[in-house]
Amino acid sequence: MKPTIRALVFSYSDSLHYFAGTTEEQEGISDTVNYVKDADGKPQKFPSLDRAKRTLIEMGFEKGWLVMQSPYDEMIGTEKAQKSELPLVFAKDE
Repeated sequence: MKPTIRALVFSYSDSLHYFAGTTEEQEGISDTVNYVKDADGKPQKFPSLDRAKRTLIEMGFEKGWLVMQSPYDEMIGTEKAQKSELPLVFAKDE
């Protein structure tokens, strides 16, 4: 059986940019991501959630996950950075 690919949009609490990517991991916080790359082969920075979603729509995705990360607990040494995932539904006419 061919694995299902999930679309992800990343938001970081200390950044003004979003990143987009895909993973074969079916649930939970993904540690293995194939990021959308820019012309230089680096993860592409998107200025808004909408722009990241539009790129994933153009790649053929109809839904995905917003991965929100906060490094603050890790910065003060209490635990690993916190992450949470929220479902996103992409509308092609957005």
